[in-house]
Amino acid sequence: YGKRYVLEASANGTDWTPFYTETAGTGGSVTAHTYPQEVRARYVRMRGIERATPYGYSLYSFKVYGGEPAPASTTRTNLALNHPAYSNVYQHAGTSPAFVTDGGRPADLKGDATRWSSDWNADRWVSVDLGATSTIDTVDLYWEAAYAVDYELQVSDDNRTWRTVYRPSADQVAARRADVKPPGEATGRHDNVRLPQPVTGRYVRMLGKERRSFYNPAPATAQFGYSLYEFEVWGTGGSAAAAYPALPGEQSGTYRTTFFDDFTSAALDRGKWRVVRTGTEMGSVNGESQAYVDSADNIRLENGALILRAEHCKGCTKAGGGTYDFTSGRIDTNTKFDFTYGRVSARMKLPVGDGFWPAFWLLGSNVDDPSVSWPASGETDIMENIGYGDWTSSALHGPGYSADGNVGARQVYPGGGRADQWHTYAVEWTPTGMKFSVDDRV
Repeated sequence: YGKRYVLEASANGTDWTPFYTETAGTGGSVTAHTYPQEVRARYVRMRGIERATPYGYSLYSFKVYGGEPAPASTTRTNLALNHPAYSNVYQHAGTSPAFVTDGGRPADLKGDATRWSSDWNADRWVSVDLGATSTIDTVDLYWEAAYAVDYELQVSDDNRTWRTVYRPSADQVAARRADVKPPGEATGRHDNVRLPQPVTGRYVRMLGKERRSFYNPAPATAQFGYSLYEFEVWGTGGSAAAAYPALPGEQSGTYRTTFFDDFTSAALDRGKWRVVRTGTEMGSVNGESQAYVDSADNIRLENGALILRAEHCKGCTKAGGGTYDFTSGRIDTNTKFDFTYGRVSARMKLPVGDGFWPAFWLLGSNVDDPSVSWPASGETDIMENIGYGDWTSSALHGPGYSADGNVGARQVYPGGGRADQWHTYAVEWTPTGMKFSVDDRV
């Protein structure tokens, strides 16, 4: 039997939404009620997470019962149960916000049960859509050890304008801040928040203000992200029909050009491009030995091409307080042009040899926002090459899959081609995926 599993529903057999989670199954007959949530679907499946034995799963019967749509709750209940949940950042798919409303939490608030976890920044939030306006009197937060020392509970009617209805007192924050332990000894906590008076709203969120500290090791301390097992919202109203919005469908038709530069002008078009400088638009990254500068020695147009050139200049470049042995050029369209979905391509040839790292990226337009930054902004590497002559690579970076943990692949140049020859690098980005290509070879 399944010790841990999820029941999921789908309208098309491709996109699945969880509506019931088991974290400590004991076998036998199990009846999973969906009420007060209304679940509408054509397909239903059991997705195993952990087996109870070394063998496979073994199931005698799988029965699904249906009926009339469930009405809005007129009795006090957990309005958040199995409702859509969202966050501004989560670490990876295994700790998505969907898990804070699945009804699963360990009794001792320890262990790796289903939960939402954020990256290592303070201003992270997780919210629940109750489906309709509700009257709310209590919120229960079941935290893993990485709880919020300080936070706000907020409600909203439209998911845009938020009203703070609760924040821990200064004494409570001080006591939580003082609870510092090694990660292996720390336990979670249950915050039972009874509001002074009932409030109304459709959306409820926890907005983090300060993370818990851990000895790492003592007396040094470190802070990690937030980790929340369950987000319960108690009251009346809501709607059992709340659901995650469907993904936008693929669009037919042909592309139209919205951004173009063939670099045939006399100088770089500063209306299209931002020149990035070390110590000004960005700090030093990746341990690079170069400083990005705004100089014609490093960035210029020549014979209908953009030239980005690295120059050796030992110890002579001081940018942002550092000393560098090389200068180089970097440009982007941040604050000038951004988009969602489309095809991006560039024809270029690359230097080959030790120390070179040419790159052609898409970055989230909020990458310079300190409350977001990288990798929460997302990064799409259309082309990266670290000096090799016979292959290039593409990759995706985001929360939980950045740097060496990125999702990516290499492509070897066909027919004996090399990186220092002209090639066209492209990505086609649609609502359902990305296709990377070199010279139209996906």
